[in-house]
Amino acid sequence: MPRVWIDTDIGDDIDDAVALLCAARHPGIDLVGVSTVWTRVETRDWLVREMLQRVGLPEVPVLPGAMTPVGQLQPVDETIPSYGRLAPELPPSEPIGDEARIDAIAEAMLALPHPFHFVPIGPLSNVAQLLERHPEVTSKWEGVTCMAGRLEGAAEYNVKCDSAAARLVLHRLSPRLVGLEACSDTLTRQEAEDALDPSDPASAFLLDCYRHYREHATWHERRDTAPLTLFDPIAMLSLVQPKAFKFRAIQVLVDSEGAMRITDDGTGVVYALSSDWDTLKPLVTALLRGESPP
Repeated sequence: MPRVWIDTDIGDDIDDAVALLCAARHPGIDLVGVSTVWTRVETRDWLVREMLQRVGLPEVPVLPGAMTPVGQLQPVDETIPSYGRLAPELPPSEPIGDEARIDAIAEAMLALPHPFHFVPIGPLSNVAQLLERHPEVTSKWEGVTCMAGRLEGAAEYNVKCDSAAARLVLHRLSPRLVGLEACSDTLTRQEAEDALDPSDPASAFLLDCYRHYREHATWHERRDTAPLTLFDPIAMLSLVQPKAFKFRAIQVLVDSEGAMRITDDGTGVVYALSSDWDTLKPLVTALLRGESPP
């Protein structure tokens, strides 16, 4: 059973909340910790704690991390994220506390008795700063799988947000990357709502997150019918369904804007070129229902 630590920017796109619920419910995953990253980390921290409380895992360590990109002193945007509006009014974190928060994450990771898979599903700022400040923490990382990347196209969000962090992480770790080519599948609003039982506390919370996401995610032209995006849960589930993915060792270059190019003199990574949605869809749907995966 893989032990998993998730690093998340939960609160903006809905896929982070789906990934957290799927990880908490999957009988083949031992969720050992969660850290939050990017701008309003205290709000993201509250969302994680609320989900874990409702799913019956309040003992899982949850720690806020870096607000800012590598090398910057101010967060890019301090707006409360879309379904972060569910959180109570909290004292905002300050960028000056980034180093102390990274130190706390490293301490918590090093205190765990066994190695674990590190699964960053947001910007890679925490990962890069852990490598810079606490390189010894990698002794606990049994593997690193990131939801990040798009080859030979526009920059993917998690890489674009902190391209300096992405370059550092790829150079130091040669991680597994599950990018947009393999994890862009969705469930329609009807499919998602049919799968989630509002009488179940965790499902009800995800439905609330999804409703706020539709109301406040301004990047959707038709927010009322915005689908349940699955970038992060699909990336996370590659740990337990690796045969549903086509991975290949490639060399990539990340430019200053976060765009990724295949090049012979780039950094070596293991990249998911595609995935089998027919295999993954019933798995995701079962986890949303709270049922044993097929």
